[in-house]
Amino acid sequence: MIKNGYEYDNIISLAKQYNFRKIMIMRNSWNNGNWCIVNKVIIKPDNKYGYAYGHIHYANGNKENGAIPCAGTYAWRVIKVLEEKMEVEYVKEKKKD
Repeated sequence: MIKNGYEYDNIISLAKQYNFRKIMIMRNSWNNGNWCIVNKVIIKPDNKYGYAYGHIHYANGNKENGAIPCAGTYAWRVIKVLEEKMEVEYVKEKKKD
């Protein structure tokens, strides 16, 4: 989705788009000064959605490390692509009995 000249997508799609290199991202509802760096993604069996983890930095100076909320929403844009590779895990589909 393109909004205000920026392309927005979910974090898993953005991670794939940049070959699983660490990405600095911003959510569409955040104001300037808020950003996060994605260090790890866990991809669900559907290969579209999953979980993202990293470092969140808020404009007010607060910082968090851990799960990035709303990773599956199409509300994220890339600010910068870093050289380092992120950690990638795949959730295996549960076997049916």
